[in-house]
Amino acid sequence: MNNDDDNVTVAVTKIAALPTDNPKMKRFAVTFDNFKDLPSEMGHEVQSSIFSCFQTDFCVELYPGGDDEDGEEGADNVMIGIKQKSKGEALKIKYSVGLKDTATNNILNMHKKYSHGKLFDEETLIKGVAWFCFDDSWSHRFRPRDDILKEYLDRSGALTVYVTLQMKEYIPKNPTSTMILNLFNNQDSADIVFEVCEQRKRTNDRKRAKASTHTFHAHRLILQNYSTELAALCATSEGMTSAIVDDVKPEAFRHLLYYVYGGEIGEEDFVQHAKDLINAADKYGVTNLKLEAEVWYVQSTKITIENVIDNLLYADAMNCALLKEALMDFMVEKKVEVMQRVSFDDVPGHICKDLLAAMARCGDVSSDDDDDEEEDIEKNYSKMRIGDLRQKLDEKGLSLDIDGSREALISTLKEHS
Repeated sequence: MNNDDDNVTVAVTKIAALPTDNPKMKRFAVTFDNFKDLPSEMGHEVQSSIFSCFQTDFCVELYPGGDDEDGEEGADNVMIGIKQKSKGEALKIKYSVGLKDTATNNILNMHKKYSHGKLFDEETLIKGVAWFCFDDSWSHRFRPRDDILKEYLDRSGALTVYVTLQMKEYIPKNPTSTMILNLFNNQDSADIVFEVCEQRKRTNDRKRAKASTHTFHAHRLILQNYSTELAALCATSEGMTSAIVDDVKPEAFRHLLYYVYGGEIGEEDFVQHAKDLINAADKYGVTNLKLEAEVWYVQSTKITIENVIDNLLYADAMNCALLKEALMDFMVEKKVEVMQRVSFDDVPGHICKDLLAAMARCGDVSSDDDDDEEEDIEKNYSKMRIGDLRQKLDEKGLSLDIDGSREALISTLKEHS
């Protein structure tokens, strides 16, 4: 729809609030459907629907065909900006704009170029509109329209602008997470003690393997509210309870408990113990830890012709969809060598669907153009990366369903589309 100004179009856009761990930060995905059909005359302004943040109204402002006020620089270069719609004083915030590169699925942050209206502090205050480009140089041109059409539209032809707004003023952090983390392995307040047994290797054939025991103190209330598997270890007794754990390595169990109490595990520990953490987190239902450990395992493991099947069987047994995807990509890339040197005798038949999805992502599988809408949705999801499927579920508030096979993730997305 157009407003009173013939050179301004207010487009009905989809506004989605994206999750963020920072309470001072708000993120929005602002989607312009059928971007190529928006008015593209030089100097024609397109505004998104309004979204509110920090008690202030904003919109995304586009010039799909460039702005004639900027002369040669504005010619046929898409201009993108954030506009403060509310009247009143300028808002003290940090702000950024990004677009997703469809080739890599990475969101590329743009740089603030200049601003119209009253911009009192270039870094933190906005009133009017702030424009962005792909380079921090003042002389850099805005993104050519042809580049936007080729590189930044999704399969439906929509352009999504990712907006981040963050309050500048200091806000004290909620201390609860720190207080809970301070309870980790606190013997004085604990009401459950874990005895984690570790089998020592035999020194020779005549000596039996000796078991060493590592002790960890925990709190029933925290464990019972984290997962049913952890709750089962301490559900029946009152007072101090002792539980024996003999199927998880002590170091992995310590990291698991630390994570449950809100602790962050370092990169070095993830790389060193990734597989043990996947095993422990899967057994005790600590889903987010399992997925994070899986990411590190994929990043730190060199896939080879010699280990691809062992890793594939492990990924299938542990329901590690991201690892399985990486292995499938490897097999598609090395398909000739894989066919010559790899035996699939022990590989379950249902893995073929994952292999076909990998081939489709690489363009090795053609598709018909006469499918109905439901089949198009199925194909779109089937070609998506596991990380993108998990992120979409998380954005829909379905974070409890992000640990599953590709088929399970797609099925849940379709149910909630």
